Amino acid sequence: MTPPRLVLGADTLCWHLRLEHRELTLEEALAEAAEAGAAFVQLSLHHARDRSTDDLPALARRAGDLGLRVLASGDPLGGAHRGESVATATARVEGWIERAAALGSPILRVASGFYRADLAGRPEAIEAERLWTVEALGAALDSARDAGVRLAIENHSDFTVSEYESILRELGSDDVGVFLDLINPISALDDPVTVVRGLAPLAVAGHIKDYELRSIWTEGRYHRRGFSVLWRYPGEGAADLPALLDALAEGLSARELHLSVEGLDNAAGVADQVDRLRASLALLHDLTATPAGRA
Repeated sequence: MTPPRLVLGADTLCWHLRLEHRELTLEEALAEAAEAGAAFVQLSLHHARDRSTDDLPALARRAGDLGLRVLASGDPLGGAHRGESVATATARVEGWIERAAALGSPILRVASGFYRADLAGRPEAIEAERLWTVEALGAALDSARDAGVRLAIENHSDFTVSEYESILRELGSDDVGVFLDLINPISALDDPVTVVRGLAPLAVAGHIKDYELRSIWTEGRYHRRGFSVLWRYPGEGAADLPALLDALAEGLSARELHLSVEGLDNAAGVADQVDRLRASLALLHDLTATPAGRA
């Protein structure tokens, strides 16, 4: 069987706080991604919010000059729990679609806007979010088709595998896919390998990161109050990356998938992205090599 082809890149979230503090430009972030060995950049449209839609093709051309493709990410839709109207969310998505098309991105990543843990024990509230999400995305499908942009909803520690399957079934899998984050299931106390295996057949692109568990101790350290989950770059934490990538490969078959490092562990004034990305991408290239290549 022909193995899948994973195209490895970097999300602009790696540079989030440096971008927010105006310590570097988007063009400089693109250059750092290329220097680290990324094949593409997953661009959060939030980071390009000061650029007009007419200016975005020039940014895409600059990425192309660096050997990078650009894929677009919108923000969370909003959500029923916020009391926002479906029409407001749809208008938001349609604006992102226009900007994704200007970048030449074939996909637009979106997220629901709620965390399952916040609605734990309230199945009716989770179902309301599912229906709200279906309605909000469904109303934007004509705009997405006209623009040649496929919507990709991220498993954002919100819906279960079966709920995602129902969302895509109701929207139509030809128009919408899953933006598969390999590690997010941790936030919902779910097994990432099981989730990845279930959602991989629906995936059109995705994120990869790592995590560290850190104990929160009482005074005197007699016992701990609990623990926190801290995101890290791939290879810097406790995630079973080989098992996750194997599960991803099973579901993808021979398809190509763009998988970006989501560097959420960043800080203003800390320019460590190139070194950490280079190490993570090298590790991922090794882990995704054929068995013969690994040997």
